[in-house]
Amino acid sequence: MDERDLILTIDRAPTRRRLLRAAITAACTLPFAWIKGAFAARPIEAFRAETVADTVAVLFGDRPIPESDRIRISAADLAENGSVVPIKIETDFTDVTAVSIIAMKNPVPLVAKFAFSTATKGFVATRIKLASSSEVIAVVETGSGTYQARKPIEVTIGGCSV
Repeated sequence: MDERDLILTIDRAPTRRRLLRAAITAACTLPFAWIKGAFAARPIEAFRAETVADTVAVLFGDRPIPESDRIRISAADLAENGSVVPIKIETDFTDVTAVSIIAMKNPVPLVAKFAFSTATKGFVATRIKLASSSEVIAVVETGSGTYQARKPIEVTIGGCSV
C-alpha cells in the first residue's frame, strides 16, 4: 500500500462511520416521531365525554349529520356477550376521511374513531364492547359532508362495567 492509498482509506472511514451513525439514529427516532403523531391526533376529549350529545359536540361540533343509506352496519341483531360484538361498517362514499363508532348506552359512548388516507376504501371490521342493548351509530366523515347510520343491537350479557 502506498501513501496515496492510505490517505484515501483514512478519509473514507469517518464518512462511513458518520453515515452509519446517521442511519442508526434515523431508524431509532422515526418510529417514535410516528407514534407521537398518531397519539397527537387521538380525540382525547371525545373519549372523556360521558354522553352521546357531548361526544358528538366534541367530534363534529354543530355540523348536521343526516342519515344515509350509503352506510351499512353489519352486526348480529342479538349479541350473546357484550364484551365481544363483531361489527362491520361499509360505505359507498369514495372520499372517506374517518369513521366513528358510537354506542348509545356505553359509559363512554365513543367506541372508536378510525382515520383514513385518501387511497383507502371506507370499510371497518372490528369487535366492540356494549354495556347493554342499545343503538350503535356509525358516523362517516367525507370530503362532501358527515353522514350517519344506526343499528339496534340487543345484548344478553353486558360487556362494560362502570
